Amino acid sequence: MKFFMDFKADSDYIYKCKEITGLDIAESIDEAEVVLIKGSLNHGKNTRIIQCLFAGTDFLDLSKVPPGITVLNNAGGYNEPVAETVFALILSLVKNICLHNSDMHNSVFKKEKVDILYRKKIGIIGFGGIGKQVSKIALAFGMEVFAFTRRSTIEPGITTVRNLMELAMNVDIAVICVPLTGETRGMINESFLSSFRGNIIVNIARADIVEQDSMLKFLSENPSKYYLSDVWWNEPEIKVKPPANCIVTPHIGGMGEAFRNESFERACYSIRKYLDGSKSNVVVQG
Repeated sequence: MKFFMDFKADSDYIYKCKEITGLDIAESIDEAEVVLIKGSLNHGKNTRIIQCLFAGTDFLDLSKVPPGITVLNNAGGYNEPVAETVFALILSLVKNICLHNSDMHNSVFKKEKVDILYRKKIGIIGFGGIGKQVSKIALAFGMEVFAFTRRSTIEPGITTVRNLMELAMNVDIAVICVPLTGETRGMINESFLSSFRGNIIVNIARADIVEQDSMLKFLSENPSKYYLSDVWWNEPEIKVKPPANCIVTPHIGGMGEAFRNESFERACYSIRKYLDGSKSNVVVQG
């Protein structure tokens, strides 16, 4: 079997993929049974496997995948940088970083109220790779960790919650880590928000997991509660201006120059694992 990358890559990347997968390098996409994609869905006449560089595949029209082609995501490819972004957002709020920085740049030395994470209760919605990494960091901060998951086994020190409303009523901070699917679209809605006892909701997954109108109403009616998000509805076009009680970044969670090699290698290992019989990263089974 041979592989082909449908994006420009340094020769070091190409030979690293060859080393990890054990596959030969194809000169063209039509010659390859395995195709690595970065953006749009692409394949050749001999393609049997499409490996996406990103963990999420909701931006792809999977209905257009021809029969016989298997699509793999890069689940776990960006766990560490995304989890770091969760706490960058949280800490920027609880330590009042943005306001203090603005004041200092304007020659104002004023100590505004700050908070701590120690012993706070954090609820993780979705306990895949990113959720697990978030939990590790939370435990290091001395937080009490709850996880909404259907998994039968979970790490020690974490309280499993089977009902989303139960999580909403018992945590100070809720972190959305689930992929966008038909089941998760709009799962953070008026029902969840009306039950939420905490002050912070973080979204590092996809914007449409949260119902836009419900969240905007919630923020308007609860000015002391905050929505911290690395994603926004209709991005990259910002049609709705973020309210004052939001901290928003432009989908940078998985970014990090020093991490590019790691995430790329994980995509290559995904191919190798599939060839060895694993189905863990299968999005479409050909």
